[in-house]
Amino acid sequence: MSKPNADQSDLPDQESLESMNIDQWIENLRRADRSFYNMMALEVWSIAKTMDGLIPGFWNRFMTNRQTALKQFMQQKNLHHSREVSNGESEE
Repeated sequence: MSKPNADQSDLPDQESLESMNIDQWIENLRRADRSFYNMMALEVWSIAKTMDGLIPGFWNRFMTNRQTALKQFMQQKNLHHSREVSNGESEE
């Protein structure tokens, strides 16, 4: 038995794929990208809602920790970049 695919009806068939121009390809990719991020956002929201129900304040603590981790990551990245520049390595 094959896995059901909710987006199967949205996928173009083989004939339409062959006849699409570049603008249509780009629009199809953009649509797929938006669908992907919307599904991810829904999954994150459902996990957060569930966890907040089990552990009140979970999402607030998670976001606080995430913000702290992001700041540390950016500081490390900037430090690494400034070391590369001071050592005379080329920038990409």
